[in-house]
Amino acid sequence: MAHVVYEFVHVTDTNQRDKPRKEAMILYLGTHHSVYKSQTLALKLEEMKKQIEEGSRDPMRKNALFFSSPNVSNQELFLFPQQQNFFTCDKLGTTDYIIREDYPLMDWQINNETKTIGGYACQQATTSFGGRIYTAWFTEELPFPYGPWKLHGLPGLILQATDDKQEVQFIYAGFDKNENDAISISLPANGQKTTAEQFAKAKDVFDRNFASNWKNNLPANAKAKLVIKDQSGREISPDEFNALQEQNNKDQKNRFNNPLERKHP
Repeated sequence: MAHVVYEFVHVTDTNQRDKPRKEAMILYLGTHHSVYKSQTLALKLEEMKKQIEEGSRDPMRKNALFFSSPNVSNQELFLFPQQQNFFTCDKLGTTDYIIREDYPLMDWQINNETKTIGGYACQQATTSFGGRIYTAWFTEELPFPYGPWKLHGLPGLILQATDDKQEVQFIYAGFDKNENDAISISLPANGQKTTAEQFAKAKDVFDRNFASNWKNNLPANAKAKLVIKDQSGREISPDEFNALQEQNNKDQKNRFNNPLERKHP
């Protein structure tokens, strides 16, 4: 098992190109599969968990964590090349949802250009996918046919990729082996299967009344403390969260006019 970290940069609003979305992402690599998720989210949740443990030593108390920010993704992308399966996993409250998507296929053109990234000899390749033209740099020194997001299928690990308009960038930020880390790449055991359309509708309903819906996801006898923090680490109330969500939804069209994947280029 190994992993590679990327800095993800995405110009979500073409009217504010100087204010792109940025997030640290991590790709866990297995022999026959991979999972791509937010490292920013994982680090924030771990930090919050430690704070809660330090503040409450009651072994009978169950604490649940929730972290929300427009610049942090809850999604996890699972790729199984041998079966040509691709899944997106997401959460509503404490419930996991599994969405099967079309397997991403891309026709790579490998070029002669080379350069060194992170000490690895890399070769250039280009492809058209999701309404964008990507230039990627992969290394056969790390023989994993994976890459960030949905990019994959080269004879080596993709360390860096960007689209031709510089609106989407996956910038290499480190590679390491997880020799002593028991990380499993597997879909949530109790995840509910759904479609992207059904999940979007359920999320809209859930977000309208976050606090009560979150509590309804817990077992009837659970003792829990709801902790919601924004990206700065400031703890906010459920009412503040609902207000932020409502405002974000109102501004969504203006803030997000340049999706990562364009269905109709």
